[in-house]
Amino acid sequence: MRRSTALALFALVTGLAPLAAQQTAGFIVRLGQDTTSVERFTRGKDGVQFDQVGRAPRVLRRHAVVTMANGSINGVDVTVSKVGAPAGASPLQHIVATRSGDSLQLEVHADTNVRKLAARVPPEAIVPIVSGWVSYDALSMKLRATKADSLHVPMYFLTAPDLSWVAVRRLGKDSVDIETEFDRYHAKVDDKGQILALRPIKGTQQYSVDRVNNVDIDACATAFAAREAQNGALGQLSVRDTARASTGGANLWVDYGRPLKRGRTIFGGVVPWGDVWRTGANAATQFKTDKALAFGSTTVPAGFYTLWTVPTPTGWTLIINSETGQWGTEHKADKDLYKIPLSLEHGGAPVEKFTIHIAPGTNGGQIHFVWDTLVAAANFTVPQ
Repeated sequence: MRRSTALALFALVTGLAPLAAQQTAGFIVRLGQDTTSVERFTRGKDGVQFDQVGRAPRVLRRHAVVTMANGSINGVDVTVSKVGAPAGASPLQHIVATRSGDSLQLEVHADTNVRKLAARVPPEAIVPIVSGWVSYDALSMKLRATKADSLHVPMYFLTAPDLSWVAVRRLGKDSVDIETEFDRYHAKVDDKGQILALRPIKGTQQYSVDRVNNVDIDACATAFAAREAQNGALGQLSVRDTARASTGGANLWVDYGRPLKRGRTIFGGVVPWGDVWRTGANAATQFKTDKALAFGSTTVPAGFYTLWTVPTPTGWTLIINSETGQWGTEHKADKDLYKIPLSLEHGGAPVEKFTIHIAPGTNGGQIHFVWDTLVAAANFTVPQ
C-alpha cells in the first residue's frame, strides 16, 4: 500500500470516540505494508458484536453476533456480503451456530444451498469470529485476571472438521506469547491484558495487528471498494503457480505457492534461519520428474515428491520428501529421502514474488529458488 493511502486509512481508524466502558475497539490487520482488513467489535457480558471489512481475495463485509451463556459461547450468527450490494440483497454466506450440550449445530447458507453439520465444541472452547484477534484479546485478558502463567484452551473455527487449540503465555508485565497449532505471535498488552499490538514470530499467518479505539467500517469499506475498482482485486495473498521444463529428455513440474515480499524482511524474518521452510506458501511445494535426476553424487529417481528447504545465512539445503498432498506446515522428517546443498547468490535486484524457475541446460539444467535479493540453486543432470 502506498504511504499516502496508508495514512488516509489510518485517519479513518484512529481519532474517533474513546472506548465505551472498555468494550468497543478495533484492529488494523496488515501483511507487510499492505492493510488486508479492519475490524470493530463491541464486547459485553452477554456476547460480542463484530464487524469487519477485508480485501482478500476481494472486498467483502462480515458481520457477526456471538451470544454467551454462563461464560461459554451459546450461539454465533455470521453474515458475509458484498460491499455496495443493494438493500435487501441476499448475503453471499450466512452461518448460524447454536449450542446443544457439548456440540454446536451449524447451518451454512450460500445462495439457495443449505448445509447442516454438527461439531463437538466443549463449553470452554473459544470460537474465533471470522478472524482470531478478538478471541485472542479476550483470552489474554482472562490470563491477566488469573495468577496462572499460561492458558491452553480448545479452539473451533466455524465449519472446520476438528478442534484446534490456542495457548497464551506470560512473557512480561506488558507482553504475552500467543501460539496456535500453526502460528506464533508476541503481543504487547495493557494492564488489563488487552492486546495493543501483535507481531508474527513464526508460522503461516504472518500478520501484524494494531489496536485502535474504533474503526469507521463504512468509510473503510468505501475506500477499499474504490481502490479495488481502480486497481483490481487484491486476490489470493499467495497465488498458486507451476514451473515446467523439458531438458535432457526429462519432463519436470513444480507446483508451489508464491508469497510476496510486501516490504518485509524475508530471510531471517518471514523465513527464519535454520528452520525447515515449505519453500513457498500454503500447501507443500510439489515436484514431479519422469526421469531420474543426478544432483552431484545424489540421484533422485523418477517420481512425485515434495520440496522443502533449510535456509541459513551461509548456505541452503534442499530436502526431497516422499510424502505429497500435505499442508506446508506438515513436514515429516522421517519421510525425507534426499538432502542436496544449494549454491547461493546475493545482492541482486529485489524480487517481489517468490519464484521457482527451472533453467534447461546441456543434458540437465538448474533449479532456482528466487526471492528478495537471494537466489539459491542446484545443478542437475539427466543420466543417460
